[in-house]
Amino acid sequence: MLSELKDKLSERDLAILHDLENFRLLTTRQIQRLHFADGHRTTSAGTRACTRVLSRLADLGLIAHLSRRIGGVRQGSAAMTWQLAATGERLLRAIHGGGHRRRFTEPTTTFVAHTLEAAELGVRLCETQRTGQIEVTELHAERRAWQRFLGAHGSPVWLRPDLRAVTASDDFEHHWFIELDRATEHTPHLERKLGIYATYYRSGAYQAAHDLFPTVLWVAPTTDRLRQLTRLTSRLTLPTDVFRYCLPDAFIDIVIAETLGPQTVPLPGVLSADPPHP
Repeated sequence: MLSELKDKLSERDLAILHDLENFRLLTTRQIQRLHFADGHRTTSAGTRACTRVLSRLADLGLIAHLSRRIGGVRQGSAAMTWQLAATGERLLRAIHGGGHRRRFTEPTTTFVAHTLEAAELGVRLCETQRTGQIEVTELHAERRAWQRFLGAHGSPVWLRPDLRAVTASDDFEHHWFIELDRATEHTPHLERKLGIYATYYRSGAYQAAHDLFPTVLWVAPTTDRLRQLTRLTSRLTLPTDVFRYCLPDAFIDIVIAETLGPQTVPLPGVLSADPPHP
């Protein structure tokens, strides 16, 4: 049955399934921007084509949309949020082997909002690659972005960034851990997460595999939140270039700038990595 299903799918169909596996959740609009941006006279035409394909994949039992919409009723099908269905997950596991069987339940509103905002950063990276400014050689979300390492007492520890990416230009390759912060987590939670980053950095595990440590880029909604993150990271006694901080509108600017090479001119919406004055 799975082989028969696979024969009915185009390369684009499979790419959509892989993106839903990677990002966990995507809206119709995000899928349209990833896979239907070219070859259509208008954005609306691309969205209609995307909706037809998603409806077909849903009829095949490969994907399903959440019961709630994002953005209100007037948004129509563009506001639907999609995830893999159980059959779609089984198909992908049959194609590339392994993987974890996932339970498919209606997620909480908070989880949906955070997951879609993190996915939006990934979509914007893919759109930037299409402009030719940089190349995105790796982009992983969810479990594929997570890093498992041994802690101080030999017990396994997980670092869970929202995204892990590798971007490249003609001369540079840049590794990223990207954290989408919605300013909803309290200070103790942030301190725990930052502490895991410090432990992972000192373990040397990533450096041993790649000869470098990724830039940890925090994307937060307000300058006040960025300054709070800066104060907390300044206590970790790590090199100042490990952490960077920016507002959402500056996200692509900082990725492009860092990928093209060391920058000396501050970018709008990017907070300095140096600790703030008391």
